[in-house]
Amino acid sequence: MAAFTDTQLKEVFDLFDASGDESIDTEELGLVMEALGFGKVDKDDLRRMIHEVDVDMSGKIEWDEFKVMMRKKSYAANSREEIAAAFKAFAGRTEDDKPKEFIAVQDIANVAVAINEKVELSKFQEILNQAPGQPIGRDEEGNSTGLTIIQWREMMGVVNHSKYGDAFN
Repeated sequence: MAAFTDTQLKEVFDLFDASGDESIDTEELGLVMEALGFGKVDKDDLRRMIHEVDVDMSGKIEWDEFKVMMRKKSYAANSREEIAAAFKAFAGRTEDDKPKEFIAVQDIANVAVAINEKVELSKFQEILNQAPGQPIGRDEEGNSTGLTIIQWREMMGVVNHSKYGDAFN
């Protein structure tokens, strides 16, 4: 899904708010998801999607809740190829010019230097230590020494809307 502006999302929201009550119910949400290219979504998934963002517990999605949901959807829509490309950019290559199979804290430092960006490596190390799954190794202080592509994919689904986000800003 392409990134939409708030104005574009509001137009979609208003268009599919068939009842005119400033909210979208399950049926209307199904139409929105199809119109935005997510395909047909079954009723149980639509109910779950509403439940995840329905702060006021109305059973419907109001405008602010809709924006939150669509931002989550756009982050989740990152293709496997985009995530793999980002992983490769951070991981780099081995001495014999083969793609590395993990990202280390030093790899983040190398990318940051290359793009003249300041990155707090201690924050990234904290993230690495909390990564899902078994670490590929530990240093003498007990820190994880790397992140696999599987862990990277899992984190990329979380990174933009969680406690991990600050280390990537």
